[in-house]
Amino acid sequence: MDRARTEPTGALPNLVLIGAMKCGTTSLHRYLDLHPDVAMSRPKELNFFLGPDRRPEQGTGRHAGNWHRGPEWYAARFDADAPLRGEASPGYTSPDHPDVAGRMAELIPGAHLLYAVRDPIERAVSQYWHHRRDGTETREPAEALRDPASQYVSRGRYFQRLAPFLATGAFHGRITVVAREHLRDRPRATLRGLFGALGVDDGHWSTAMDQRRNAAPERPPPVGEAVRRELRAALAEDAARFRDFTGEEFAEWSV
Repeated sequence: MDRARTEPTGALPNLVLIGAMKCGTTSLHRYLDLHPDVAMSRPKELNFFLGPDRRPEQGTGRHAGNWHRGPEWYAARFDADAPLRGEASPGYTSPDHPDVAGRMAELIPGAHLLYAVRDPIERAVSQYWHHRRDGTETREPAEALRDPASQYVSRGRYFQRLAPFLATGAFHGRITVVAREHLRDRPRATLRGLFGALGVDDGHWSTAMDQRRNAAPERPPPVGEAVRRELRAALAEDAARFRDFTGEEFAEWSV
């Protein structure tokens, strides 16, 4: 039986935050959940569209995904009475999971997709220090950030990672980009625009929306200008395509 075509009895989500890592997805998930017409999942990252059709064997890692659990399991994670039901799994835009866009297009073709982004260079640096703190990265910044096989640069190629979702044709007109810089510098205006795009009351505000979530514990040391120049060169073409797609200048970005 095709799991994607099995009709669940619960309510599937109609809002999915698809990425990107280190771009404020935790805060955005919280802000959305504070709106009375939006109910976001707990936990934040369901990773439903990741993984094989069958249950993976034990020991394959905590990010193996939940696709094998089926739509019934997925629908049960949401409040069926909420007008907007959503989740946030930044891994959905990873090329390591090429089936995600097609699975989403088949199971939830009417969903609205949110894509959280930030200056691609700052995103790469932030991810690097995140992994240094958790012990999974031991190299110096210059070596790690220049590594073409790492995800530091590839995760910041936003247009490239969005392309599979655009190719399905299922989400035309229902993809909203939220820049971390906009959310940080003008949160009310940014959330007002987002709520309006989602079709809920754009005048709603909570004082809790002034709070940042998942912020770095301390400001990391700066990365040398030579490394930044190489990152700009590596990211420039994709950044230009992403600007063309969104119609946004992203003037705060350094690439």
